[in-house]
Amino acid sequence: MTKEPKDYGKSVKAKLLNLSKTERISYQLLLIRYVHERLLYRLAQSKYKNSFYLKGGALLYAHEQLKARPTLDIDFLGSNINNDRKIIEKAFSEICTISCKEDGIIFDTGIIETEDINENRVYKGIRLHIMARLDTVHQKIAMDIGFGDIITPEPQKLEYPLLLDGLPAVNIMAYSLETVVAEKFQAMIELSESNSRLKDFYDLYNLLHNNTLDSDLLEKAIHSTLKNRGTVYEENHPLFSDDFPKNPRFQALWKGFIKKIGKTEPAFATAVGLIKEELFSYWEKYKKQ
Repeated sequence: MTKEPKDYGKSVKAKLLNLSKTERISYQLLLIRYVHERLLYRLAQSKYKNSFYLKGGALLYAHEQLKARPTLDIDFLGSNINNDRKIIEKAFSEICTISCKEDGIIFDTGIIETEDINENRVYKGIRLHIMARLDTVHQKIAMDIGFGDIITPEPQKLEYPLLLDGLPAVNIMAYSLETVVAEKFQAMIELSESNSRLKDFYDLYNLLHNNTLDSDLLEKAIHSTLKNRGTVYEENHPLFSDDFPKNPRFQALWKGFIKKIGKTEPAFATAVGLIKEELFSYWEKYKKQ
């Protein structure tokens, strides 16, 4: 009978290294994704399971897995909890104290750094930094927690994918894909030609290209998000103009972004074209709201 390894950290580190070679993915990126996964496991086991709903790049990874673009932080919507920094810090200290010896991860709850973000929004958000250890490797991760947004129709149950077999399952609450689309679209409308968030164009293109979304639910999510964030309808919005994807600034930013994430496509005009094709009608309907 084979004995289980006593040094889980060393064993997991070796397995991640083998996986990085097999999948030809950066070990550093796999380590960050693994720490995210094991943080989410602890969240799922805690009393805060319904206080932090997963969104952002880590959620897209759950749907696309190793094909997803690299992401270094993990994003949540805070709900049923005060957005006071001390309260959020205490919550994550309790979450990260939960043990799971099989995954080899130990979080340093003695030092959790926090700062306010989104201070121009009605409800400010919180950014946290916490250090995780796997054997002799230390990895700091960042978490951004927003407040005041709404999920349509409601938070969804999600079984988060495991990088390694044999570990406890991760069952959390998360955004619907329709709400992910709605928030990214609203940001594009709000930022317009000053936008520098090229990842939103990339994510939105992939969401629309690779998924079959419920059109009625998507319309409700978009209109609810636009209204909740105080977005006013604008006739002839620049996002939908023929000149928008030709903007030299966007072209340069897109070229740099695509190279940074190790991709070669789509072209910026292709991404914007699909966004316009799929979402323009929802924008036009919004003027009647």
